[in-house]
Amino acid sequence: MNSNLFKGNVISLVASVFILAELIVLLDYGLNYIFSLTSKVLLWIIFIMAIPSLLTYSRSKLRKDYLMRYPGSIAVILGFIGLILVTINLFQGIYILLIGYAFEPIAGISIFLTLNAANKLYSALFFYGAVTFTLGLPLYLYDLGIIAIIGDIVKIIGLSLLVSFHNKLKIN
Repeated sequence: MNSNLFKGNVISLVASVFILAELIVLLDYGLNYIFSLTSKVLLWIIFIMAIPSLLTYSRSKLRKDYLMRYPGSIAVILGFIGLILVTINLFQGIYILLIGYAFEPIAGISIFLTLNAANKLYSALFFYGAVTFTLGLPLYLYDLGIIAIIGDIVKIIGLSLLVSFHNKLKIN
C-alpha cells in the first residue's frame, strides 16, 4: 500500500472514532444535542480531519480517482456550509450535512476499488461500513441512529485491519 493511501486510512480511522463519539452522543441525548458545544467541537474536529483526508487520498493514485476528487470535494464544501449553519444553531445545517455525507460513499468507491485488489474482506468492511453509516444518518430523524453507529463500527474495523496489515497488502 502506498504511503498516501496508508496516511489517508489512518486519518479516516481517527476521524471515524470522533464520528462514533458524535453518533453515540446524538443517540443518547437526541438530535437537538447537535447544537451543544460538545457536539459542535466534535463536528469541527471531524471536518478539519476531512481536509487532509481528501488531499491525502487524492494523491494516492486511486483507481477511478476522479470519484475521490470531485464528489469528495463536494462533500467537504457542503460539510463546511452545513457546519457553519449548525454552529449558528440553524437546523437546516443538519440537512446540508446529510447531503454532503451522501457524496462520501461515491468518493469511497475509488478507495474501495483500489484496496479491494489487496484484500477483499478488509476493503469490504471499510466500504460497506461507510455506506451503512451514511444511509443510517437520516435515520436519526426516526430514532434509528443505531444503524449509523453499527456502520461506523464496521468501517472502523475495516480501517483498523487495513492500517494494521498495510505492509502485507499488495496493490497493483
